[in-house]
Amino acid sequence: MSNAKQRLSEIEAQEKAFAEEKKQLLKETKKSDLELVRKLCKQHGFTATNLRDYLVTRGKGDAEEKKVAPKKTPKK
Repeated sequence: MSNAKQRLSEIEAQEKAFAEEKKQLLKETKKSDLELVRKLCKQHGFTATNLRDYLVTRGKGDAEEKKVAPKKTPKK
């Protein structure tokens, strides 16, 4: 039983190390990736409108659902 707990703690430590390494690698490649995106947008003529569904925007997020007005029922 203690062997299983020890193995779980080892796995958790590895996951934490991998997450930190991933974060660092993403930080290092961010600038070059952004330059590539800009180059491709210019090359293909993409606009913000074309990319709207793929870009993260500020303000209201996905957490807030759109409110839909209830349907009116005809009076009898």
